[in-house]
Amino acid sequence: MCASEASPWLPRERFGNALTLSSADTGPEPPVRLRQIMARLPREVVERFTGCGSPIPEAIEGRRVLDLGCGTGRDVFLCAALAGPTGFVMGLDRDPDNLEVGRRNVEAAMRAFGHPEPNVAFRQGNIENLEAAGVEDEGFDVVISNRALNLVRPTLQVLREVYRVLKPGGEFYFADVYTDRRLPEEVASDPEVVHEHLGGAAYVGDFVRTARRAGFVDPRIVGRHPLRLADPHLESRLGGVGFWAVTFRLFKVLDLEDGEEDYGQAARYQGTIPGCAHHFALDAENRFEAGRVVPVGGNTARILLQSRFAPHFDLMGDFSRHYGPFGARR
Repeated sequence: MCASEASPWLPRERFGNALTLSSADTGPEPPVRLRQIMARLPREVVERFTGCGSPIPEAIEGRRVLDLGCGTGRDVFLCAALAGPTGFVMGLDRDPDNLEVGRRNVEAAMRAFGHPEPNVAFRQGNIENLEAAGVEDEGFDVVISNRALNLVRPTLQVLREVYRVLKPGGEFYFADVYTDRRLPEEVASDPEVVHEHLGGAAYVGDFVRTARRAGFVDPRIVGRHPLRLADPHLESRLGGVGFWAVTFRLFKVLDLEDGEEDYGQAARYQGTIPGCAHHFALDAENRFEAGRVVPVGGNTARILLQSRFAPHFDLMGDFSRHYGPFGARR
């Protein structure tokens, strides 16, 4: 079942000193195919990984992928294995020490994957200025990020840069830590909170609005998992703010509306996405069982028609007649 892949696993040790998974939510296990790839990766790449999920995109064979804030390259190498010899993955990070770890392990990873030539590259740069890092317009099918987006400001600038470098129909697929309310400025700027990398965590509602301003009209949450503050003193200073690890999909797709509308459309998943033979989760609200015809809203239909998922779905209906808000008559 591919739903576990769409809701990435959340290793307990990967949130730094301040956050752990809630005791009530251990997170799903990584899918078998990713565990198998992980087992072949150089040890130091995996051990020095820091993140809050694993936004490894589906259906990327032969595609171009950009990893923002790639660290030592764990997700770069996972994507490289899935993209295959005809695909390409670039990792971008501002820390030269992280990049050195990734670069010195390229040959070992390529041998493990059986690739005749490297299909990865590591580049130093800041994710809020991809143009300065030499990342071209519409150069990538998918951009990913793993707990890097909320470490930089302004978020709007980062998202606009991502929108620029994505091809039409492309996707920004990422995981980060978000809050259930806005952090007061005096709390967000507190040295202890900043030290624990919590001051930059955005309120999820504000982030959704920012994403729309950047051109990603219909942000999709794929999965969310509650986090617990491990330090009672810090918890009291944060005043009851809830933290969540959230995975998003943002699509660069034309003609999306600001909500799902009903045009009488339906989709049938063919079961052809590698690793997702029985189920595929586009997001938390749209989970498809292979062979079953499922009603879909207009935005979901547009995403399935214009993105890399198009070959894996049969779409029924068009946009010639409108029936009101999607789901209103269910």
